[in-house]
Amino acid sequence: MLNIKPFLPFYKHLKKFLGLFIIGIVSGLFYAVSSGLGLPLMAKKVFPILFSDGNKEEVPLWLREWVEQNFSNPQDGFLVVVCLMLPLIMLVRAVSSFINGYCMTYVGVGVVQEIQKEVFQKVQKLPLAFFNRYKSGDIVARVLGNPATIKTVVVDISNDLIKQPITFIAAISYLISEAFQSQGVLVALVGALAIPICIFPIRKIGKYVTKRSRELVSLGADLNADAIESIQSPMEIRAYNLQHNQIKEFNSKLKQLLTLTMKQTRFSILLNPTIEFITTLGLAFSLYLGVRSGMTMGEFMGLATALFIAYEPLKKLGKINTAISSAQGPLERVMEVIKFDNTVPETKNPIELTGKCRGEFSFRNASFSYENTQQLALSNVNVDIRQGEVIALVGHSGAGKTTFANLIPRFYDVTQGEILLDGINIKDYRKHDLREQIAIVPQMPLLFNNSILENIRMGNLDATDDEVITAAKQAYAHDFILDQEQGYDTQVGERGNSLSGGQRQRIALARAFLNDAPILIMDEATSALDNDSEHKIQQALEKLAKGRTVFMIAHRFSSLRSATRTFYFESGELVATGTHDELMVSQQGYSELYKKSTSS
Repeated sequence: MLNIKPFLPFYKHLKKFLGLFIIGIVSGLFYAVSSGLGLPLMAKKVFPILFSDGNKEEVPLWLREWVEQNFSNPQDGFLVVVCLMLPLIMLVRAVSSFINGYCMTYVGVGVVQEIQKEVFQKVQKLPLAFFNRYKSGDIVARVLGNPATIKTVVVDISNDLIKQPITFIAAISYLISEAFQSQGVLVALVGALAIPICIFPIRKIGKYVTKRSRELVSLGADLNADAIESIQSPMEIRAYNLQHNQIKEFNSKLKQLLTLTMKQTRFSILLNPTIEFITTLGLAFSLYLGVRSGMTMGEFMGLATALFIAYEPLKKLGKINTAISSAQGPLERVMEVIKFDNTVPETKNPIELTGKCRGEFSFRNASFSYENTQQLALSNVNVDIRQGEVIALVGHSGAGKTTFANLIPRFYDVTQGEILLDGINIKDYRKHDLREQIAIVPQMPLLFNNSILENIRMGNLDATDDEVITAAKQAYAHDFILDQEQGYDTQVGERGNSLSGGQRQRIALARAFLNDAPILIMDEATSALDNDSEHKIQQALEKLAKGRTVFMIAHRFSSLRSATRTFYFESGELVATGTHDELMVSQQGYSELYKKSTSS
């Protein structure tokens, strides 16, 4: 009934907190025993001494003798002892419960963080194909939100799976013991008949909750992703007056979420009353048969207490089943990340790449297609790039130039053919070593929510402040940085939104200067600069390019003047290579693209 097998891979995270977990479990056992045996035994074996109509024969002989020897009137001195014993039992129960709760909370938070670390580390190692498949809000939920639900099974439920059965077994053991010693055997058996009957609603509700859990998690992820996209796109939303549409869609999904939540809640809260009703029927039968069979009040009170305590863990086990069912959806989403096929795997015995490479590339029958599409984004490319060449990648949108550039640092792997760096297949290098050789300046650079100084230092984490400032000067970013209120210590805000597009690109260029890699990839790195800054950057880039292999994804032809060779792409094919003048003559498509670019 309780299927925790899918959660077993996450139990490894308990090792780090094993000591506290064991303390929590042991204290839980004290709680279980004091609950399951302490109170029923008091009702059955001790209380008869205090009541005039109590059946003294039910009291153990050693206890009767001890009371007779030490108390002249049991209803005076012994009454005080009993009255002290009751809160003492409850004190043991309360202290055990506190220790159990504290330890399990600590372990629970720790396990959540360990699962989050595992998922986040996996996300950092996954190829770009993963991020193309899932929305950013969905990924955030899988890293931060879903592990908390898994924790309820790994820690909380594991705790209850030990504590509640022990409580149940302790109470049932008392029932069985008493059943063999008194006429109440029939009472105990009839009362226990309600237990297997309770299994049916537990199973039925569990299946329903599992189904709704998957729907809830999926809808919650969509809502999270939509909210993040909306918050990250304030300009576009206002520019096209999409506020009302965004609000309408958000409210619609909230309504769906409420409907699903209440459907799940309706069945979840129905579980306890159902079990209570069934168990009360069992207790009523016990009462009827017990009175008819001539049971004493003390005998029945002990059995009734034990039955009540036995049913309580049964209710909690029902809740556990519901919790496991609810966690199925989040579990599946986390496992999707952990088991996601890494389409850009590390080689088993990588070739060590130390120092700086020469930067010579050879594409050999290289082809590539994106996930879930049969159309080739790049088809059968054969080309050699010499050390120090500045290659311009030109073509219409979707022609394959960006795909070509993305294959160089192994953001994706070719589906056919191979790419060689200095005569060695790039798959034979460690990805870390390969990417150490490459500096990238994207068209829309992302800045982290940190200072300008630290954002530039991303190009080389070991760089000194003076080296960072030198790189900023080379990228013509130094002057505008000093104009900021806090200079290099200025916080750029989320995604660098406090800076203009041109300023963000110059910081990205400064990273590239600081990185000082032998291979440089630029996706129209000067597109957001004014003419004066672009001219200065072009001069700096020409200086930076000396002795380096440079790939420039060109969207406008003014950036091609520093290129030593141009690669022209059409529909995923490398149609021609050559200088600008050569391509103007030999390639009509290139010529038309150039004329369209210069006339616009």
